[in-house]
Amino acid sequence: MIEEFKKSLERAGGRAFEIDRDEVILKIKELFGDDKKIVSYIKECKAKNIDEKTLKSPHDLKDIDIAIVQSSFGVSENGAIWCEDKDIEFRAIFFITKILIVILKKENIVKNMHKAYEKLNLSSSNFGIFISGPSKTADIEQSLVIGAHGAIEHIVFLV
Repeated sequence: MIEEFKKSLERAGGRAFEIDRDEVILKIKELFGDDKKIVSYIKECKAKNIDEKTLKSPHDLKDIDIAIVQSSFGVSENGAIWCEDKDIEFRAIFFITKILIVILKKENIVKNMHKAYEKLNLSSSNFGIFISGPSKTADIEQSLVIGAHGAIEHIVFLV
């Protein structure tokens, strides 16, 4: 299922990397260098240089280059990941960041959306969203635009 997930995410315009959890910071530096503004909503991920506690409103997110979040599970048939706003004060981060990096445990990948819906617990948070790849739209003069309604780049680290 991992290979199917990676291929599905790639078809949607995203990228997935199988790495050890302790390699996350090194991989981010390898991909993007050291000059990005990073916020992480994962306690053990020290790649951040912006403390999420200093963000007082969604407007403070406008200059964030990279947001690192956790996903409960992923779906191999379409490369989607399920994200909730647990421990995330402003859910706008899923849409306003330029690069969305999601940490997903490999064992939390399910085969299809039927299995995904069985895993959903909608009473556990106020907000949840399936994301598959970067934001895309072609309804603006029938021209493909990446990042119009969300991240320009979507990366999943499978740990």
